[in-house]
Amino acid sequence: MDPSIHLVERRERRGKRVASLAMIAVIVVLGASLFGMFAFLETNAAFGTVEDVSDSLICDPDDYDLSFPALGRLSEVYTSDGVLLGKITERNSQPVPINEIPDIVRDAVVSAEDGDFYDHEGIDFSSILSAAIDNARYEGTRGGSTITQQIIKKNVLSDEITLDRKICEAVIAAELERTFTKDEILEFYLNSQFFGANAYGVAAASQEYFGKDLDDVSIAEAAAIAVPIRNPSYYDMRHETQERLDIFLDRRNSVIKQMEKNGFISEEESLAAQAEPLEPIPRQSFEEVDPRIILEAKERLLADPSYGLGDTYLERKRAIFGCPANDTECEGGGGLTITVTVNYEQQLEANRILRSWFRDREGPTGAIAMIENETGAIRVISSGLDYGDDFAAGERKYDLAVEGRRQAGSSFKPLALIAALENGSQFGWPITLGSYWDQTSPQKIECGFPCSPQGDIWTVNNAGGGGSGITTLEQATYTSKNTVYAQVSFAVGPENIVEAAHRVGIDSPLSPVLSIALGTQSVTPLEMAAAYSTLANYGEKVDSYLIESVVDADGNVIYEHEPTRARVLDAALSASVVRTLEKVPRSGGTAPRANIGRPQFGKTGTAQNFQDVWFVGGIPQYTTAVWVGYADAQIEMVSFYVYNEKEDREQFVKRAYGGSVAGPVWNDFMTYITQDLPVEEFPPNPDGTEAFFRVPKTEVPDVSDMDEDEAEDAIHKAGLRAKVELVASAEEEGTFLDQSPAAGSEVTQGGIVTVRFSSGIPPEMINLIGLSLEDVEAAITLFNEESGLNLSWTLQNFPTDEPSAFGRVVGTNPPAGSLLEAEQLVIIFVGVPDLGD
Repeated sequence: MDPSIHLVERRERRGKRVASLAMIAVIVVLGASLFGMFAFLETNAAFGTVEDVSDSLICDPDDYDLSFPALGRLSEVYTSDGVLLGKITERNSQPVPINEIPDIVRDAVVSAEDGDFYDHEGIDFSSILSAAIDNARYEGTRGGSTITQQIIKKNVLSDEITLDRKICEAVIAAELERTFTKDEILEFYLNSQFFGANAYGVAAASQEYFGKDLDDVSIAEAAAIAVPIRNPSYYDMRHETQERLDIFLDRRNSVIKQMEKNGFISEEESLAAQAEPLEPIPRQSFEEVDPRIILEAKERLLADPSYGLGDTYLERKRAIFGCPANDTECEGGGGLTITVTVNYEQQLEANRILRSWFRDREGPTGAIAMIENETGAIRVISSGLDYGDDFAAGERKYDLAVEGRRQAGSSFKPLALIAALENGSQFGWPITLGSYWDQTSPQKIECGFPCSPQGDIWTVNNAGGGGSGITTLEQATYTSKNTVYAQVSFAVGPENIVEAAHRVGIDSPLSPVLSIALGTQSVTPLEMAAAYSTLANYGEKVDSYLIESVVDADGNVIYEHEPTRARVLDAALSASVVRTLEKVPRSGGTAPRANIGRPQFGKTGTAQNFQDVWFVGGIPQYTTAVWVGYADAQIEMVSFYVYNEKEDREQFVKRAYGGSVAGPVWNDFMTYITQDLPVEEFPPNPDGTEAFFRVPKTEVPDVSDMDEDEAEDAIHKAGLRAKVELVASAEEEGTFLDQSPAAGSEVTQGGIVTVRFSSGIPPEMINLIGLSLEDVEAAITLFNEESGLNLSWTLQNFPTDEPSAFGRVVGTNPPAGSLLEAEQLVIIFVGVPDLGD
């Protein structure tokens, strides 16, 4: 088409719009005022007259995308195992061409929502005035929007109640009517409208509520399908209360009567339909299709030019959705066959398990993400809630597995461990899994900068509050000691933990705060699965992906994924982390309930105040992340019920932990995944793995100027065990006497340092009777060292007739057991032969 002709046509259309805007403005302003919007007009008094309003609030339809996709060229999405999930549309409906939608269904929706649809030009002025008068008279809120206006409100403009939006809605509705035929408008509406219970479009609604194809629904069922459009939560044909069911039935019969009034059905048909009982089938819990997968595929294709669909967003949009139905000059696009990595059967089982475990709509829910380690293929992304707008029915329009960023809790510790093994230093020696740490709880860490509400002191407790002495970093990992990992974070530097986490697969933004090692940063289940998959691959990161291939309508392969592998961690380091995490699901670890009886590794996570719980782990073939929490906010998970499917009973949960809630869910899902899967072992340890388990050296601290508690704390901080002895001494109670090994000695971590303090009780004379002179000297020397009395001694012969006493001590002055004083002289009597006079 000649561009100049096109410009003239646009100007002519704009002129017609401006000419009709005054009438639209009059009607809308009148209706708005009767809706109770005088206050709005008063606050916008600068508009002045109606003519001023129309001049000020003109909106140009050319500024908006008013195109509809051509239904015959919609792209299809298949799972990796060949199941058709659905077609990609801009609202994720499962579309049916208008000529395949029975008249009875079309007539029911038109009668319910816009009886004059085929007569008006986008705005039904009589309906607006009628609704406004009714609302003013009865203080109601009946709307006057046509089907065309509803499309504009839901797809083009916002739904805020303002005068300028209402006028703009009317203008664009009129333009939509000029651009499309009535059948095209109705076709889009019937295929895109939300009908409640996760049903988008009349075809999905027919299957959802009655388990029928559109051709098989009755008049009464067609009318019932149309009822939820106005308010899916309020008009619920499966509601538990009879009162609400009666409300629904009254509305359905009202639609049937309107169908009769409009001439769509006879009086006889109307009466028969009204008498038909309301019998929806039980809810199918969304096992037919998972809209979130289609939506995620669509978003990835639109956002990334690497799939070969175009360099710009508009080019990619045209390639996916095809030409607009009203653009006769457009060619190509649409009709793509898109294969995603998700396994349909595994996805269904994940959905089923989550819905089985978490049955209370007002309670916690969960999410599962699983990645194939060898390829990076995303096999499962499951949320415990259905997709949709019906919040009250437990539906959400976001994917908890992909978009649900929540605190990872202790499941983040292995990522901090990676940074520690790579960069960490303790006492000048590299940090290893064999290094020893103080596990005392609570642990007070002097940050040297503001790091907590208390200032520069960060106080950390272990789960349950227990902990004393020292432990290896390996044991602190599989028993999940917060106090140890707080010290690790301080020693390693949180910025290094952030870098390591991003390197292995975490894409969410992370703040370099000390508490990051304890999992206070928010991540998604899919990211955690990707990060642990890097560990399962011994440090090779295989980029996770959802789009397997894209084939155009002519069978040409536009895109086919090729796995990309990059080494991001040392293989031996990664293997050492996996070896450690293998102990988590065993006895002594935090998740024995996640044990599936084959080679596996994993880590529990429990966020602060039990608000989010995790189990992330894998086998050689797959890595899976399970998150449990509340869908819309971080709420403490205490005193609630889950359904334990294996034991076939409800189970009361006093407080949620990763090992007690998320771990068993992981177990159930992975038991299903592995039921026909060969048992594989993780690869042998690469060369150098044992180096990460060696026990490093440390330096014995000088505790000579400390009291008992301070000395014990300093020794633990050095990775050593403290043995404190109280020794009888004339020194004041609590006075340091000595330590062994000596301060500054280089020793292996985990060893014992003995420290002696005075008990404050004066020592007693030791028993020397029967000792040889050689033994006497050694005993007194040792006594002096331990007591600090610095005794002196002298020998005195003592004649005796007993040969066994010759050369041995037969007595002392003071005698054994007597109290001694510092520098006291001790007389030692030694037996000699009695020679007489």
